[in-house]
Amino acid sequence: MNLSDLGTTDRTQRYRTGAIAALATVLLVAGLTAVLFPGYRQLVAYGLYAIPAHLLISFLPHEPWLLFAAKLYPPPVVATVGVVGCLAAIMIDYWLIGWLVNHRFVAPKMEQSQAFKTAERYFGKAPFLLIVVSAVAPVPFYPAKILAIATNYPIGRFIAALVIGRFPRFWALAILGERVQAPNSVLVWAAVGMAAFGGWRILVRRRQRLTGTG
Repeated sequence: MNLSDLGTTDRTQRYRTGAIAALATVLLVAGLTAVLFPGYRQLVAYGLYAIPAHLLISFLPHEPWLLFAAKLYPPPVVATVGVVGCLAAIMIDYWLIGWLVNHRFVAPKMEQSQAFKTAERYFGKAPFLLIVVSAVAPVPFYPAKILAIATNYPIGRFIAALVIGRFPRFWALAILGERVQAPNSVLVWAAVGMAAFGGWRILVRRRQRLTGTG
């Protein structure tokens, strides 16, 4: 094992420890809140749902459940809980996806990819700003997350950029949900449709990788 492998192993262990600690803390606070403040149980459920919804590999939609929570709780509270879910998810992604992209069988293929080299070059010019813009704008966020993890961008800086971008976005959506008061049935069907579409996209990409057509 060379020094690079040792560094990657140490980084993976630190991310794993951080992810486990973050999950344990979130679950503890969520459990206590649900027991001590029953009126916030739906907010707790939204916060827990937000974690898998924000993982890099996920077909679960986030917005319908944010809009539902905004019907019941103040927008800044909903936004804060949503951001906490994002933070827990990024800790998990930095651990698991970081281990994957730095694996000895995966890393060389990425480093040899011209598309990755080009994306890495642009990302390296202003990574913090790119993460903030991707987090706040209505655009796919996963490219910025993948590049940050693949280039070993410091997780502390990523979290700071994520909070700066996601909090105002979630707050704005929560204000919209509070004012519109969309029927629950509409939100449920929207969530089902978005989840089905997300799952279909994952299956298509997997099939393209297996057949070498994507």
